[in-house]
Amino acid sequence: MPRSFSAAPRRETLLYKNQPLSYTLVFRSRRTIGFAVRPDGSVHVSAPAGISAEWVAQQVLKRADWILKHQATFASRPAPAPSRRFEAGSTQYYQGQPYRLRFESAPRATVSLAGEELVLATPTTPTPAQAEALLHAWYARQASAHFADSLERVWPRFAEFNLTRPALFVRAMRTRWGSCTPRSARIRLSPELVRARPECLDYVLLHECCHLLVGDHSKAFYDLQTRLMPDWKQWKAELNALPK
Repeated sequence: MPRSFSAAPRRETLLYKNQPLSYTLVFRSRRTIGFAVRPDGSVHVSAPAGISAEWVAQQVLKRADWILKHQATFASRPAPAPSRRFEAGSTQYYQGQPYRLRFESAPRATVSLAGEELVLATPTTPTPAQAEALLHAWYARQASAHFADSLERVWPRFAEFNLTRPALFVRAMRTRWGSCTPRSARIRLSPELVRARPECLDYVLLHECCHLLVGDHSKAFYDLQTRLMPDWKQWKAELNALPK
């Protein structure tokens, strides 16, 4: 078997439309040239060993519009949401407002709001995992009332369709905010939604209600969602920016 070859990476820069376009070039044992744009916007080019860097530069220029398009796509994506912490003094959210988490001693576990603080009272100081579980249970207890209020705000937008009013259920979900079963008009919503502003909750509920009419995420679905809530992208972005 022939040994593979890979030269040390080299940094190259050329001008395209009077703007610098930089890329990392590596010569390898391969027959074709390959291009990759990574999420951080960096450009990587793998080229066959033995060809000139000048020839590679010509190929990069030919693919420049493709490269810039992908860089713009990655740049437009929102930054990953920060991770949640559950130590005393950490920031927790309820109805879109930030609260400082405070621990205090009490005979039994309770969670309550006190001014700008979210107070977690327990017989002994909770571990982060215990604090997370207590807060999640508290969010779940608040959820039904907030979901019912949201349906009162959202459902009138569907009056023209003469649909069966959906039944709402609180359901813990790891990878989604909600789900819908159109046949039974059942909508399940994550209790974590009460951490967000009511407008974000309304967006998720409206999204699931749209599935009562369109089961997939086709253009028809998004056209309907946009007609019923023109600013839904704003609330989706805000929701996804919440610490996970």
